[in-house]
Amino acid sequence: MPEVPTPVEPVDPGRQLWVATEEITMDRVRRYAQVSGDTNAIHLDAVAAAEAGLSAPVAHGLLILGIVVRHADDWVRGRGGRITGCDTRFVRPVYLVDHSVTLFVTAHLVGAGHIAATASVLADDGSTHRAILRPVRISYSDGRPDDARAYGHTRR
Repeated sequence: MPEVPTPVEPVDPGRQLWVATEEITMDRVRRYAQVSGDTNAIHLDAVAAAEAGLSAPVAHGLLILGIVVRHADDWVRGRGGRITGCDTRFVRPVYLVDHSVTLFVTAHLVGAGHIAATASVLADDGSTHRAILRPVRISYSDGRPDDARAYGHTRR
């Protein structure tokens, strides 16, 4: 039986794919520490963070990256695809002060199979953003039969 081609959205570089906000709280960081096994005190204790030269405990970088990639995964899987890689660099920490921190996550299409996502911390007034990652470069396969190699399969 012949394969039915998967419909493919037209590539529109620059098209915004999503905008989301996420609350980062000490409780969320504690839960991440427990699940990940990264219980470094700079993430959990203000005194330890201060002794390390930080103004407050900091959220785990991989927690922040995981949030960004989860949004990308939702978008990609909704189109029948799969994430095949990502790359970024952390530029500043997410400090956890007396209240939650609002993470602003957005992404746009760079080209076929490539997304650029950003994560910023909103200022207390909600109007300005402070980038915490360089744009996350996310690559994905759209799930079409000619993308089988991206899934680790070979065509027969």
